Amino acid sequence: MVFQKPIALDPGVGGCSIAIAALQRADIIVSTTTAFNSGAIRIGTRSLVSHAALYAGNGQVIEAIGSGVVQRPIEIALADDALAVAYRSPDLPATMANSIVVYAASKRGTPYSVAGALASSNKIGCRVLGPRPSSFFCSQLVIAAYASAGRPLTNAPPQCVTPEDVVTIAEHQLKYIGHLKGNAAWLPMLSP
Repeated sequence: MVFQKPIALDPGVGGCSIAIAALQRADIIVSTTTAFNSGAIRIGTRSLVSHAALYAGNGQVIEAIGSGVVQRPIEIALADDALAVAYRSPDLPATMANSIVVYAASKRGTPYSVAGALASSNKIGCRVLGPRPSSFFCSQLVIAAYASAGRPLTNAPPQCVTPEDVVTIAEHQLKYIGHLKGNAAWLPMLSP
C-alpha cells in the first residue's frame, strides 16, 4: 500500500491518506460532497456520507449517479468530494472480486432509482417497494453486486441499504483501507 501524509478528520478520529494505487478491484468507496444534493441525502438518511461506489480497477469506478449506472475514471468520480473513504472485504478472492465488478459493470446504462434512494432509509417502505432491478441507486448497486457474487454484506435487501448503512457494515465487516480525500475543515459532523 502506498500511504501518504496522515490526515485528521476531527480532533478525536484520525485517518490515513492513500493514493489510488492502494485500491483493489471491488473495494468500496463511500463519499460526500459539499453540493446541495449531497447535503439533502445526508439529512434525509441521517448519514455522514451520501454516496457509495465500487472500484473496478485500472483507475475506474462503477457507480449509480443521477444519469444512471456508469463506469468512469476515479479522478472524475471523486472530483467534487470533500470526503472519500475506501474499504475492502477481507480475504476476498480475486475471482469473487472480479464477479462483483462484472455484475456492477453489467448494470451500466441502467437508470438511477430516485424512488429507491428516497425509500431506502425507511426500512419498511423500502421492503414494500421491493427490489427494482431495472434501476439502481448507489448503495443498492454496491450491495447487490456483492450479494450476486456470493459475498453478501448484509441480510437487508439491497434496496434498503443507504450509504450510511454501508459505513456501518464497513465498521463491522470490512477493512479500512484509507482516505482518498478528507477535508476536516468542511466536515460538519464526525467522520465515518
